Amino acid sequence: MKNSFPALLIAVMIGAAALGYGLYQWMGPEPDGEPADRETAARESGQLTETLPSFSLPDPDGQERHIDEWEGDILVINFWGTWCAPCREEVPLLIELQEEYADRDVTVLGIALDEPEPVNRFAEDFGINYPLMVGENETLEVLEAFGSATLGMPHTFIVNREGEVVNFHLGLIEPEDVEPMMAPAFAEESDS
Repeated sequence: MKNSFPALLIAVMIGAAALGYGLYQWMGPEPDGEPADRETAARESGQLTETLPSFSLPDPDGQERHIDEWEGDILVINFWGTWCAPCREEVPLLIELQEEYADRDVTVLGIALDEPEPVNRFAEDFGINYPLMVGENETLEVLEAFGSATLGMPHTFIVNREGEVVNFHLGLIEPEDVEPMMAPAFAEESDS
């Protein structure tokens, strides 16, 4: 009996990984780079909020942070978790995005569906250069306040300087997604 436990554990881990990958494929963007039908449908149905909801969550060190701290910035609000493979994969891109757009008052804000300790370790290991907030049920409540009925991770919202939610991306952000994803936030500035 003792020898069957490791085999059972490995089988459960492989099954969980396959389920996670299947969910990611089901909820991620379409292969041709167009938004997934769910994303378009959510936007067109009016499910997604048009304005940034007011909320506060602690950072990984327990300090309460309020979304108003970044008022006037363009926000890239990324819902993620240390346990989520696509989330982990896109962190270097978010770090790069924060560096590239910082001089244009863009703030990447990571909101982790997680516990503080693993988020702190992950942030140190990856050199995260943007603010983080952490919560479990509270993070889900914030995600619901954005109007998203899909629990898939990662989930990214783009908010312009006026506090309007101007774009939404469900699933892994690829380098080619960044410019079109950010364009609506800068649209009014280029018109001036």
